[in-house]
Amino acid sequence: MKIRAMLFGAALAASGAFAGSGGVSANVMLGAHIGPEDNPYRQADFLALEHAIGRKLAIDNDHEDWAAMPDTARIRWDIAQHRLPMISWRVIFERRAPERGCATADDIVAGKYDAQLDRQARAVKALGMPILIRFNYEMTNNEENTCFTGFRVKRDPVPAGAKYIAAWKHVVDRFRAAGATNAKWVWAPGHKAYLKGLWQMFYPGSAYVDWIGVDDYNKSDTPQSFAAEPGMNAFYSATSGMGKPLMISETGANADPAQHPDPQTVWLTTARTFLKDHPAIKAFVWWDQKGRPRRLGPDYTGDGYTLEGPGLAAFKAMASDPYFQ
Repeated sequence: MKIRAMLFGAALAASGAFAGSGGVSANVMLGAHIGPEDNPYRQADFLALEHAIGRKLAIDNDHEDWAAMPDTARIRWDIAQHRLPMISWRVIFERRAPERGCATADDIVAGKYDAQLDRQARAVKALGMPILIRFNYEMTNNEENTCFTGFRVKRDPVPAGAKYIAAWKHVVDRFRAAGATNAKWVWAPGHKAYLKGLWQMFYPGSAYVDWIGVDDYNKSDTPQSFAAEPGMNAFYSATSGMGKPLMISETGANADPAQHPDPQTVWLTTARTFLKDHPAIKAFVWWDQKGRPRRLGPDYTGDGYTLEGPGLAAFKAMASDPYFQ
């Protein structure tokens, strides 16, 4: 019963119900993406993180290429493991070979992929449980969208936004026509879209969005407060009154054992307080990936966004807090 309560609670939240309405707990669902973006087969690593924090995570953020979505084996594994699957659905054909191109907005709207979309929608419907689909996320700053729109989004955001909205609506309409109402749609720009007001040019409208998200990181090796991050505050100010559950759909900070406290620990401890103070946020999804960030200097001794040391302890403390499901 726990799995059904969690999943259908999320479905109610995605329909616009909030704490106090009698439908949804005020709690925040805790989730993660594990490993490189182009390697989704990291179940053992996901289980290892859950073992380290002593509990199951509520959301698994899995990235899938244009024609490969949905990975039903991964989704069924998540459901069996008591998690809500979130598919971060890329328009690119193959992440490991971006030169192969992508599904363009014009082609999507023109119906070139309708047969594929209908098959995908039927596969999602057949899962029989709610899943989150985060379609073409970070649409204002992701380089994939140069392929998607045919030009750099930052060069001309108005027509880029119009193309994005038309493609988003077309995809959602195909899924709904196929009866895949268990798909809950997560619209998630990067944080700069909220700072600069670009998000409004790309928002498909309340009838086409179930969750509103934001991707925001501390990509430096300097401790920064999640609560003081301008993009995070701009996101909440812009969206908290829109009647949708909000999601921190990607976030992370670099672990740095040479610093006390390290950036990862500061980011997580301040996030824990921020989330409790901003109750429209219903999900918090960490990006856990090992590797030396290229932008950091030669003295950096950590392992990127992967949770380690005091940062892992801070995440475990968040996971142990009853506020976080």
